[in-house]
Amino acid sequence: MVNEQKTRKPLKACDTSMLPEEKLMTYGPEKLSDSELLALFLRTGTYGVTAIEVAQNIIDTLSDQNPGRSGLSSLLSGTYEDFLSIKGIGKSKAARLVGMVELARRMRLKSSESDMFTSPRAVYDFMAPQFVGLQHEEFHVIGLNVKKQLHYVERISKGTLDYTVVHPRDVFQGAIAKKCHSIILVHNHPAGNPSPSHEDIRLTKRLTQAGDILGVKINDHIIVGDGSFYSFLESGAL
Repeated sequence: MVNEQKTRKPLKACDTSMLPEEKLMTYGPEKLSDSELLALFLRTGTYGVTAIEVAQNIIDTLSDQNPGRSGLSSLLSGTYEDFLSIKGIGKSKAARLVGMVELARRMRLKSSESDMFTSPRAVYDFMAPQFVGLQHEEFHVIGLNVKKQLHYVERISKGTLDYTVVHPRDVFQGAIAKKCHSIILVHNHPAGNPSPSHEDIRLTKRLTQAGDILGVKINDHIIVGDGSFYSFLESGAL
């Protein structure tokens, strides 16, 4: 049996005044601009400014604040406070936007659960997008099951341009609670050079010793730079 397929109408220039909802239902989501798609989540504008204009302002503002990320990808760096500081965004809209970003992050993680992190390159390829455009250091932990498949990813520390504070308790708390077989440490160097500092080396040794005591193996520590990475495992330093 052949099911009848509904065809979309061709997009006309005069249809640009349509509301995003109407445009989506008539022509399909692929015909909407980034600002129109974002406007769907905002629902309304404010004080004579349309939802599409507010959406474009969000994209422009976050793109300016996060060099290296442009368009919709800039939203991945947005926090509740970032959204709330933008004209036309109140508490409800800011919360909705943060929820949207978190949903996108979880969908990405869910789609990667079957991936096996068996090489430093695989870890770098997966995590590098998280750090694009950041002007501060972040420290993340990847939890793995016995097959070295993704179990969870957690950011445990956010610091400054060249420093972030990491506590062993925070590193292993999630892994123990989620009964992970092993973990991978990942942090970035915003300046671009992934070579480890003396503090990076000292911290890695300290965390490795703690992992041995707690029964949670550290498979690697990856430092993400500008288009490159350093692997403690690959370099024989782990």
